[in-house]
Amino acid sequence: MKPFSTLSFLIALSVASPSMAAWQRLPSVSKRPVEMAVASMNGTKVASSSGIGQVQSLISDNPIDSSTLSAGNAEAVIDAGHQTIFEVASFTNDDTEGKVSISASADNSNWIAVGQAVYSAADRSISVNFAGIQAKFIKVQWELSKGGTIRNFQLFGGETDNDFAMSQNASGTGGETLNMAAGMGGARIIYAHPNPSGSKEKGVSYNAFEFPESDEKYRTVIYDLGAVRIMNQFGSVHSPRPVRFEVYAFNDLPEKADWRGQKSFDPAAFESMTPVAKAEDARGVGYIRVKPDHAVKARYVALRWEPDYNPPGFSIGGTVIGGSGFGKGSFKPGSGNGAGGGAGAGGGAGAGNGDGNGNSPANGDASNGGSMPGGSPGGLVSFSGSTGGFGGGGGLPASGGGNTGGGGNSGGGNVIINNPKPVSGGN
Repeated sequence: MKPFSTLSFLIALSVASPSMAAWQRLPSVSKRPVEMAVASMNGTKVASSSGIGQVQSLISDNPIDSSTLSAGNAEAVIDAGHQTIFEVASFTNDDTEGKVSISASADNSNWIAVGQAVYSAADRSISVNFAGIQAKFIKVQWELSKGGTIRNFQLFGGETDNDFAMSQNASGTGGETLNMAAGMGGARIIYAHPNPSGSKEKGVSYNAFEFPESDEKYRTVIYDLGAVRIMNQFGSVHSPRPVRFEVYAFNDLPEKADWRGQKSFDPAAFESMTPVAKAEDARGVGYIRVKPDHAVKARYVALRWEPDYNPPGFSIGGTVIGGSGFGKGSFKPGSGNGAGGGAGAGGGAGAGNGDGNGNSPANGDASNGGSMPGGSPGGLVSFSGSTGGFGGGGGLPASGGGNTGGGGNSGGGNVIINNPKPVSGGN
């Protein structure tokens, strides 16, 4: 038999065990867009609504919180509390089917339609992108042939984590509850493995990942929270498939830097660690949450998903790294924590395990269960260009009678519609 050389063995080993190769850090971002429909921001509220159950979930920064919609018409008006620029509205869909329309207003009286999307019950992730528009109020209207549940409703635009200074008290109790994974407070996504599909910048900016078909056991995302934080809840909204979920916490992440300063992480570190929390979405409902048996203190958090079977691909629509003891956020441009910034309580890493059935020692849950420039109507100002990296197509009739191309939708789980610049007048 021909001898098997050492070089051949090493090559075979590297091919057979790709998950054990060191992971490379993702490109850093100096600022992250923050979700603007969040009650913990000063002044943000639901101004009015009809036909929506648990409507306050629309302004929760916890993507697991859900609102119910029945067949027919429903709407909500969200008051941002101040004039700001909006560019994207999105949500995770569980069984609703129909059309969603987005309008903007400076005074909750004069409205301009800015975007819409038509989608089916099979479409999971719904995004409506439109040219940036400055407004104080956003109206979301549904016309549905089939009711169901939505969660992870989000509005993005011109505001970033650099515009909000967030601090947590020493006990991590009381005050406001904040989802640090959403970017507020300076959190950054520094590793995602296997290598996600599409734009990495989109993933690290909007906290959403499409993992490709893979034979690897885990899907992993690692966060640098910018400072030691106190955490009391973890979870995710993900592909509706059975999955096991684990959380690991680090005070110091075991990284190595090469001669260029490029950092890498060896996933073998997980083999000698115990998760601080774990749970299971055994029925594949598409979301999961877990509370550790006591608070976790750490700067770095790794979330890991182990799908029941491979392939196909696996998507993460939103994650939760929750903590209490924060003050309300207020919009002060340039005042925020930014990359690597933040203030938090002292060091240490908590521990604890749990399952997805509410059993001790951790409780898991995977059940269904300024003035405006003149010249525009209502003081609205639209800006050309929108958040990049979303693709898609379509359009809608513009306010004031101008006509544009009709909207469209994509099959297979995601609907992403790019709408044209809002038109304030026309024949």
